[in-house]
Amino acid sequence: MLKKKNHFNPSPFIEWTKLKALIVDDHPSASTLLKSLLGNLGIHLIDIADSYEDAIRYCKSNHYQLLLIDFHLDHDLNGCELATLLRKKKLLAPDCGIIMISGDHSTEVILTTMTIEPDGFITKPITMAGLAKKVSKVCVDCAQRKSIYQAMACQDIPQAILLCKQLLREKGHNHKIEALLLDLLIEQGDWEQAKRFTQLLHSQNPTHKITITEAQIEHHDGNIAQAIAILEQLIVSAPLCLEAYDRLSNYQEENKQYYDALETAERALKFTPSVSHRALQVAQLAADLDKTDHLIEAGKTLATHLPIIDVSWIICFAEFTAIFEQHFFAQTSSKKQRQLLQQLKAIHQRAYSRLLPKQQPFLTTFGHITLARFSLAQQQSLKAKRRLMVGLSTYFYTIAKLPSVILAEVLPPLIVLGETQIIAEIYNALKLRDRFDGHSQNRINALRENTLLVNGVQALVNELAQANEALNSDMLTGHTQDALQRYDDILIRYPYCSEAHLGRLQCLYQLNRLDEHNIKQSIQAVSIMPLPEKLELWRASLFELLATRYAHPQQKNTVTSQLQRHQKYQLIASKQTENVDEHTAT
Repeated sequence: MLKKKNHFNPSPFIEWTKLKALIVDDHPSASTLLKSLLGNLGIHLIDIADSYEDAIRYCKSNHYQLLLIDFHLDHDLNGCELATLLRKKKLLAPDCGIIMISGDHSTEVILTTMTIEPDGFITKPITMAGLAKKVSKVCVDCAQRKSIYQAMACQDIPQAILLCKQLLREKGHNHKIEALLLDLLIEQGDWEQAKRFTQLLHSQNPTHKITITEAQIEHHDGNIAQAIAILEQLIVSAPLCLEAYDRLSNYQEENKQYYDALETAERALKFTPSVSHRALQVAQLAADLDKTDHLIEAGKTLATHLPIIDVSWIICFAEFTAIFEQHFFAQTSSKKQRQLLQQLKAIHQRAYSRLLPKQQPFLTTFGHITLARFSLAQQQSLKAKRRLMVGLSTYFYTIAKLPSVILAEVLPPLIVLGETQIIAEIYNALKLRDRFDGHSQNRINALRENTLLVNGVQALVNELAQANEALNSDMLTGHTQDALQRYDDILIRYPYCSEAHLGRLQCLYQLNRLDEHNIKQSIQAVSIMPLPEKLELWRASLFELLATRYAHPQQKNTVTSQLQRHQKYQLIASKQTENVDEHTAT
């Protein structure tokens, strides 16, 4: 070991004794060995994380210059997902060098790793010479790029471009700096300069990235057929260049070569099934082409490889469900729709088995919301309402804990059904959030643009307030007819509004007009489902009064049957809640 150490020539640009490193590996023996090898290189400020939770905790309180992550951490996630999360949450400095480590030499692992563009990749077993060479190169490269990343963090793209050029003049060819320069030029919209540099680099030091940039330039110039030809040729010569597949599929779709685009996207997904955006690309193309089998297969792949470490998993699932919804409603056969729903439920179950226990309730809620949206679209409003209430019941008291994507999905059906109390809580929760994922933002924007729907629910809030005020004042005077008329008017436009039905039942009780024909519809609209606390208390008191009114054994009618069904439901729901609470406590 000492002999190998003498072969290592440390770079004079790196202060090895001051460099902080984090090792993430769920095998303690592997972490200990790697720490020992790094110590022989002169790196002594080393932390070890046995799990992704430890890695997040360490990164929150430390500034690391080097991160070494094992690809296979545990059954919950892989090292690429962890690195992506740490970058996303800005728990790593832009100049922190990331080295992925794996004893699995499969094509899937290597290509999945390359997707996150690490600074280095080391295969096991790790040798001292290989580690020394890789660590030295990564640290030097990252130190050289630090000023560029600082300029980019300050949104100073022109300065970042100048620094890239300066570094290339001083150090010569560097694939990462060249790729970064081309990306920055395109981001700035300087296509002419990007074209000149691409031509220069292609003649001196051609790489896959330069070829892809050539295709981008052709596409920008309107030569989409030439862009496609460049990428197709690149894939023939470099069949594992996945960025080429992604861009080629997009260009083929734009050029209306839809079947080619689907085939290209599926090839990329087959190489890297754990890369979610590729599963979603396949799903969208399959839905557009009415290719049900391909759509379902993409959904199964997504569910099997969900990036479960943060909220991005539910966003991916929401995006897939939106694509599925598009395909579902394009079917004219009710039998085909039923089959599709069964397949969607199977995909949900597959995803559920992969999620962490604390994440599973989110998927359960999301599943109910999805089925409610389908029921609502099929004019099964009462069924949709019960689905929504069951799905949201776990979070009636903690709406703000739900991810934005779930809140954005559930708002439209709640507005259609007129459930103003939950709508108000969701609106208040969303107001406190300063940014949204793309899918949630699209849903919210679509809702804002539907002024008829938004104005309608705003008017509903005012009308309910007026009806409730009339009911409360009438309770003092004994005149409830005005309040009843207001509730009836509301129910013409919102026939399943819980608050309006409860108000109507209260009025009918006050007026002693509890005949079966008058009240059975309102009882049905608010029974056999959870309700938020305020409405639940109101319903309980009303149903107790109604149960007394219809308690005579000789009265066998619809109202008696509905009240009995509700009592059975409440008993079953109460036992289920107790079981859930006991399980949670355990």
